[in-house]
Amino acid sequence: MNSNQLNRPLFSIRNIHKFFGYKQVLKGINLEFSENQVTLLVGKNGAGKSTLVKILTGLMRPTEGNVNFRGENIQNQAEIYRKAIGVITHDILFYGDLTARENLRFFGKLRSIENLDKEIQKALKDTGLQKATDMPVKTFSSGMCKRLNIARLMLSGPKILFLDEPYSGLDFDSIALLNEYIAQIKQNGGAILLISHQVDACFDYIDRAAYLINGEISRLVPKSELNQTDLPGKFHVSDGIN
Repeated sequence: MNSNQLNRPLFSIRNIHKFFGYKQVLKGINLEFSENQVTLLVGKNGAGKSTLVKILTGLMRPTEGNVNFRGENIQNQAEIYRKAIGVITHDILFYGDLTARENLRFFGKLRSIENLDKEIQKALKDTGLQKATDMPVKTFSSGMCKRLNIARLMLSGPKILFLDEPYSGLDFDSIALLNEYIAQIKQNGGAILLISHQVDACFDYIDRAAYLINGEISRLVPKSELNQTDLPGKFHVSDGIN
């Protein structure tokens, strides 16, 4: 392996633009993400943070620009990239009429996960959902759905995590569970992009903050220069689009 490969970011955003009609939400986003790194994406409500995450997860196409994984455009390795990422968003990505076990089995079969039933049992136990294993997901609280999302991530073992307000609806124990999982992914060489208004819940786990202002990354600040008390003020006032 040459030195260029060793220094190459795990994934990168190159000149991402996004228009909704005549309104430009993202204006040439450039950002690199290394292994063993947690990045907090900071911006006011409506700044385009969720739009950027949707582009990074393949749920939305950029108007211009591209995303690279291990130095190559994700459009050229879509299946590999999909298997490398894990996502928690505002959306409930489960079938309500299916049980927790059935949802995880469906997901696991799509990913061709080995020893699936054993892995499902372990993931449900690790997330404290073993008593809800055979309950329909439509009966779950928001916090239980987030725990089931964590269980789904545990099955696939992603290299990259995209987390959009993952702490909402979680109790203290669930927050600790999620943070433990984030720390594990980071320790294993993963990269995490995190959006959260609950800075107190995630501050100890981040390595830097990227400031999204007026559709551009205006600042990239290392943890050593961040102030936990001041950060929440960066989130207020809506610009109109998420």
